[in-house]
Amino acid sequence: MSPTIFITGVTGYIGGEVAVVLASKHPEYDLVFLVRNGEQSKVVKARFPDSDTVIGDLDSHSVLVEQGKLADVVLHHVQVGQSIIEGMSLGKKGYYVHVSGSGILHDVTNGYGNPTSKIYNDVADLDEITSFDSSHVHADIDGSVSAAGLKYGIQTAILSPVTIYGIGRGPAKTRSLQIPFLVEGILKRRKAFTVLEGNNIWDNIHIADLAEAYNVLVEEALKPNGGASTWGKQGYYFVQAAEHTWKDVTTDIAMTAYKVGALDTAEIDKLSVEDASTVHPWAPLLWGGNCRCRGTRIRALGWRPVGPTLRECLAEMVEFEVKALGTQSSLTTF
Repeated sequence: MSPTIFITGVTGYIGGEVAVVLASKHPEYDLVFLVRNGEQSKVVKARFPDSDTVIGDLDSHSVLVEQGKLADVVLHHVQVGQSIIEGMSLGKKGYYVHVSGSGILHDVTNGYGNPTSKIYNDVADLDEITSFDSSHVHADIDGSVSAAGLKYGIQTAILSPVTIYGIGRGPAKTRSLQIPFLVEGILKRRKAFTVLEGNNIWDNIHIADLAEAYNVLVEEALKPNGGASTWGKQGYYFVQAAEHTWKDVTTDIAMTAYKVGALDTAEIDKLSVEDASTVHPWAPLLWGGNCRCRGTRIRALGWRPVGPTLRECLAEMVEFEVKALGTQSSLTTF
């Protein structure tokens, strides 16, 4: 019997790309997508004609319980899927994968705009990462996912991507959040900026490489006893390829935007945290601190990043945002 993969975020940036990869690499999978209405169902079915859709939302308890029962693997892209995990305990007792984010590591020990040397490893530093309190973004939800897995006896894993870049190939949303919001803010103020010096460091990952990490984890989950993958307390996976400073990213954005006539200058302002927050309220978190990590656990399963670099993709991303200016906020989801 073909394995059933239940995906809740197919109309989002990550979920849509994951669906593309799974459908391409594993046509034998029965892909089931949660969609909000009939219109979304038509869009998704047009892209994935061999898939199934179920209509509901994250409050549709009975729908989620039923799909949890039927699934061999669940890929969930928003808050804790308590109803799904409950359903899984009543059916096949499959594997549950939740998307988090490396924002949980946000580090301003040396002040906003300055680099830090601490790099978190998802093997060596696992206990510290999974013990962060609620002052860390994502920590509450990550903890709730693990707790629900323990409560219902379901194997859970958390995939934690870094700055995601590249234009997605999914059926609906094709843009991420962090860099598109930065480009949008720069275009609207007509001049590039960094939070203070902009020497703070994040890791990055191409959207297709992130989707391949999901594929690798699903493949392992479907092997006897979950293959070589680790779950539960040990099931935390950073997904990253390289590092960037936000100053370097902003410099490339400014040059491209200037060349296409979207900016009058390629010069960069150094904004205070307060002034940057007037451009976007999330500016200190998105572009002001450090989030440095190493994804040892997913590499142990054979995954390697092969996509184009962030710098190779920035021009396309900037030109995309120039054409879409004013629509970004309403079109961004995961």
